[in-house]
Amino acid sequence: MKKFKYLLAVMLLGCSTMSFAQFMNGGGSSSSSAGDVEAWKGLRLSYDRTFVNLDWDDDWGEEPDMDMNGFSIGYVQAFKIAKKFPIFFETGLGLNFARRSESESYSEDVYGYTIGAETKTSTTALGLTIPLNFVYGVKINDALALKPYTGFYLRVNVMSKDKYKFEVSLPQEFIDYGIDPADYNEDETYNNFDEKEVGKDGVWNRCQFGWQIGATLDINSFNVGIGYALDFNEIAEKTKTSKFAVTVGYNF
Repeated sequence: MKKFKYLLAVMLLGCSTMSFAQFMNGGGSSSSSAGDVEAWKGLRLSYDRTFVNLDWDDDWGEEPDMDMNGFSIGYVQAFKIAKKFPIFFETGLGLNFARRSESESYSEDVYGYTIGAETKTSTTALGLTIPLNFVYGVKINDALALKPYTGFYLRVNVMSKDKYKFEVSLPQEFIDYGIDPADYNEDETYNNFDEKEVGKDGVWNRCQFGWQIGATLDINSFNVGIGYALDFNEIAEKTKTSKFAVTVGYNF
C-alpha cells in the first residue's frame, strides 16, 4: 500500500511539473496554448479499488484484508474561474458501487467420517459522490490536453449490507440416521446502518468527506485518468477508507 502511494505521488508530481512548465513557457498569458483549454462537461466511468484502513491492532491483532473492488459512473461539468489562467472548478454527481467477498472451506474427520463446512461473507455498498475539484488545464496540442486536479468530495452512503452464509456438509450415513445439515446452516443479511443488527461499533456513517488528487488526459473528446481519494472522517468505528481510481470518459 505504501509503495503504491509513493508511485501515485510521483506520477501526479510529474503531471504538475509538466503543467507548471507549460505555464512558464506561455508566460502566464491567456493567449498561450494552455489558455486554449475550454470548459467541459462529460460522462465518466471508473474502476475503483477501495482500501479499508482498520485501526484494530489493540483489539484484533493482525488487520484482516477488507479491501473492495467496484466501479463508478457519473457526470461532471467544469467552469472557468480565472480570466488569464486556465483554472477551472469541476463538480458533478457520481454513483459508486463497491463489493468484497471471500469464502473459506474446512473439514474434519470424526470417527472415520468427514464433516465439511464452508463460510461465505460479503460486503456490498452503494453511494453518491459530489466532487469539488480545482483543475489546471494544459493544452499540449490540438488533440491532447492534460488536466491535473485536486479538491474535495462529499459522499452519501446510500446502501451497505453484509452477508454471512454457513453451510455444513455431512456424510450420507449421518443423513440416513436422521441428522439434517440444514439444521446447522446459517444465512444472514445485515444492514450496516442499523445499530440493532451490527452493533454500535459496526454501524456505518451516512456521509463521508474527503480530499482527492489526480490527473486526466483529454484525447480529442475522450478522457482517461487516474486519481486517489482519502476520507477525512471514519466510515465506522476505527475504520477509514481511501480509493484509487482509473477513469475513462467522454466530453461533449
